[in-house]
Amino acid sequence: MTAGKPPRPGARRRGRIAAALLAVALLAAACGGSEEEPGGDQPAGAAQPTPEEETSAPDGDSGGDSPGSTTAPARGDTGATGSDGADEAPGDGTAPDPDPTEPGDPDPDPDPATPTPTPGPTEPLTGEPLVDPSIMNRPALAVKIGTSSVGRPQTGINQADVLIEVRVETITRLMAVFHSQDAISLGPVRSARSSDTDILANFGQPVYGHSGANPGVLREISQGQSAGKLYELRWDGLPNDYWRIADRVPPWNLYTTTSRIWDSAPSNLKAPEPLFEYRREGEPLPAGAEPVPGVEVRYLGGTIAHFAWDSEAGGWARWQDGTPHVDMARHPNGTPNPDVAPVQVTPANVVVLQTGYTGSAACSYCPEAITVDSEGGGALVFTDGHLIRGRWTRPSANQPWQVTDNNGNPVRLTPGQTFIALPGGDVLVMVQDFAENLLKNR
Repeated sequence: MTAGKPPRPGARRRGRIAAALLAVALLAAACGGSEEEPGGDQPAGAAQPTPEEETSAPDGDSGGDSPGSTTAPARGDTGATGSDGADEAPGDGTAPDPDPTEPGDPDPDPDPATPTPTPGPTEPLTGEPLVDPSIMNRPALAVKIGTSSVGRPQTGINQADVLIEVRVETITRLMAVFHSQDAISLGPVRSARSSDTDILANFGQPVYGHSGANPGVLREISQGQSAGKLYELRWDGLPNDYWRIADRVPPWNLYTTTSRIWDSAPSNLKAPEPLFEYRREGEPLPAGAEPVPGVEVRYLGGTIAHFAWDSEAGGWARWQDGTPHVDMARHPNGTPNPDVAPVQVTPANVVVLQTGYTGSAACSYCPEAITVDSEGGGALVFTDGHLIRGRWTRPSANQPWQVTDNNGNPVRLTPGQTFIALPGGDVLVMVQDFAENLLKNR
């Protein structure tokens, strides 16, 4: 018996049976009679069915597909029996434990029930277990990152808790939002746009790093700071905390590190609240979740992004304009680090919020995302190899996005990094062959 563990139920019962047999033997010897020892019962094991329900692939209800497209449109053991009688032993010379629930046993020892684990504290923007409690008091840090071909591969974005892709003119930009961990090198840092203030208000009062903007947008950023939506720390205000690297041309060569910007921020900024709810370990997906191999997101302006479910990585591997989207390691001073291989951007969740765009009041040719809307729009949530359809709403900038499924229940994500896409264009669910080809040939 293992020290420190309670005796198994069968061991106690064997002691009681041995005592009874001794009493019978003594009585038989005294009376000259004999007594037949009782035989044991035969417990039967229960079959354990494991049915699996297969959900059909989506048949599409939004976004027409062009001829020859490789995508389809998305809709926004039996237990053995045996004798345990005390008058005989099995062929191996050992006696099995009697059934602890045998009729007539007045004191069975049931196995203790397995308790349901109580979840501990989690990081607000990833839902992962909290490792460093000190982060809970610091604000989020958001930095604008370029996505154009001359600015890729970027550096440091795989350390972000949340990545948000939004349109700027005919291309897109990323908002990389950090809270649970740092990026020792981050860039290329790019300019702000009118969409930014309302997007940033989702994260409490985040520090905002960027490379500048036209005077009208800078006024909007300043007004957002006065309203408590953000705290601006752009490059020209921190000349020692942003720097130019030698292997890129301007303006795609401005880099920073998250620790330097956080260290320059005031200590009284509001920390972020959870943006989404997250499933607990072992918690199933909702009944309406559909298995899908991936998604194609088309931004108005021409940018096309693909996400393919990578079961080995446990996330959605990303491509941009046909090229694997990777994060390239750099040293803190921005020089390339050849000892670390580039890592493809593979978030645990992809949340597509169908978002309208309007013209910016500060820039006539700049689109502005409408991210505060009580009516909201369609939401497509890709998590754990499945698609959950629903809607998003956000009545005011003081509230974060609320994403619910088609039954009105909050969508619960897989803990980890989340990529939020604000396309304003078609969103198409991939066919299996196309997703497999992407993964095979990256």
